[in-house]
Amino acid sequence: MSGQATEFSVLDFIKIILPDGTNGNGSWNAVCQWPPDLFAAMAAVAERSGLYSESTFTSYWIGSRFLPSKKWIDLTRETGHKWAKTGKPPKHVQDSWRHLVTCIRFARIDDEDAEAEAWKKLVFELLAIADEACAGIGFSYPPESRQPRSGEATAGEPQTTLIQFLVYSDYHVWRERWEMDQSAIGGDVLPNLPHSLCIWVRPEIFCVQPKTSTPTVGYTLRSLTHHLALLPSIANVTTHWHIADELGGEPEPHAFNLLLVPFPYSIPGKSFNPVVGKFPGNTKDKVFRLDPRAWMRDTTPEQFAKFLNELIDAAKPEMEPVNAIVLPETALPLNFAKAVAEILARDRRLDLFVTGVVTDQEADARNSAAIYRFVNGLIMDRSFQSKHHRWSLDDDQVRRYQLGHVLDPHFKWWEQIDVSHRECHVMLFRSNATLSVLICEDLARYDPVLTVMNSIGPNLVIALLMDGPQLEQRWPGRYATVLADDPGSAVLTLTSLGMVRRSSMPADPESREIALWKEPTGKARSLRLPKGDHALLLTLTSRLVEQFTLDGRSDGGATVNFALGAAHPVRHPDPLPDWLGRIP
Repeated sequence: MSGQATEFSVLDFIKIILPDGTNGNGSWNAVCQWPPDLFAAMAAVAERSGLYSESTFTSYWIGSRFLPSKKWIDLTRETGHKWAKTGKPPKHVQDSWRHLVTCIRFARIDDEDAEAEAWKKLVFELLAIADEACAGIGFSYPPESRQPRSGEATAGEPQTTLIQFLVYSDYHVWRERWEMDQSAIGGDVLPNLPHSLCIWVRPEIFCVQPKTSTPTVGYTLRSLTHHLALLPSIANVTTHWHIADELGGEPEPHAFNLLLVPFPYSIPGKSFNPVVGKFPGNTKDKVFRLDPRAWMRDTTPEQFAKFLNELIDAAKPEMEPVNAIVLPETALPLNFAKAVAEILARDRRLDLFVTGVVTDQEADARNSAAIYRFVNGLIMDRSFQSKHHRWSLDDDQVRRYQLGHVLDPHFKWWEQIDVSHRECHVMLFRSNATLSVLICEDLARYDPVLTVMNSIGPNLVIALLMDGPQLEQRWPGRYATVLADDPGSAVLTLTSLGMVRRSSMPADPESREIALWKEPTGKARSLRLPKGDHALLLTLTSRLVEQFTLDGRSDGGATVNFALGAAHPVRHPDPLPDWLGRIP
């Protein structure tokens, strides 16, 4: 059958993103009433066409053809802020959309003709306006703030827009439902919470989430927005944005103090158990399973929580409070970690407890990162993010970690874990700062989770590892530097002393670099645990920095930048029980 293929227009592409119409009524003639929906459509068009890199939007020296003038920036910000306050798209947005629809009915998305500049300018402008309309979206504001009336800021309180209020209040609706049914999705207004802010853009196509950092290098779509991030389908990676319902009654301290506990201090070789069977085909690959019982012995959650609290006490002469405790990858069994978290919450001494956890169900074995956030003696929020890539031990690694007696070095050994249902969690832990946790290989593999990290730009990324010494020239240092450059996150890696010690031959000098710190400016720094000590206490200082999008829009100095202010060793004062292992 012969014939010419039907032209696929930009409007056809938008209809795929918004299949039910811009407002769910089957029509695309009127602009989206909800800014994240418009953002998703315009960001997808901009990314697919690459229009944001064209000289019209990037080359300010070309004179009158350059779009983002100061006048344009002022109008864009004013229009976006008006939309945020009233909840209704301003006339300028409505007129621009009608003009755009007329221009793109027959325009190809790969059109590079001069005539295409008209619709590309409209896409660029609507994208920026939708982004400005969502300033501050997804972040905390005082719970006592009353709902602002249309066109009015909350009197006597920080500027709270109607768009911010709708998102914040609907997160509370979803959260109440989730507490009763942990498969619950959506609030009263936003049907896709916590995975996407969109109403009519289905999460199977694209997701939109709040954003914390704008890259200062490169020319990408990610460099064009301050407040919203375009993310892939939930089938690729499901993102959870955690709004902090409460951040405590006291003003937030300038410093954030983390206690790094590199447990286990000793890892027996029998922790690595070969699994019977082999991969199909001719590959010489096998499977091993990690068994934390080999280093946990008969320890109880009460004993372990007591040990952590005693480390907090030992840190008091240097500084207080300790805001968070961090343990490495696979440090604790999952149910054990939950019990420890409940005890720590009741003690009311911490804000966060972060640890690597493993499950022992063979059919659904998981290697995960657990985050517990505490408020007023309760676990206010929690997340469990599974590892997305299996650890593979090759000949060199088997020998380096002195495992040749339990794992045959002539084979490649893969970690026996489930890597399906990929998720990424972004948790607000300060009123304007976010935290994400990665597990080992996820720091080094771009797909799928680093696509989310690069788009959202968490202020702090903690990578939990089961690895050797944390040196700048090794792989964790290289990949931490990448994240610190783009999107501009501060990155902390942490491994166990047990794995660091296994990486040295018996007669070699022992390495004790258990952690590595890299901030957006400055070199990567290895953090060494002195002999006889059990933890490192880090002080992270924070300051607000001003960031700019590619089109010159400022965030008003609202981005949090973390830096390493101090590092101190912490030594447990009493003789330790046998289950902790000897620490020379």
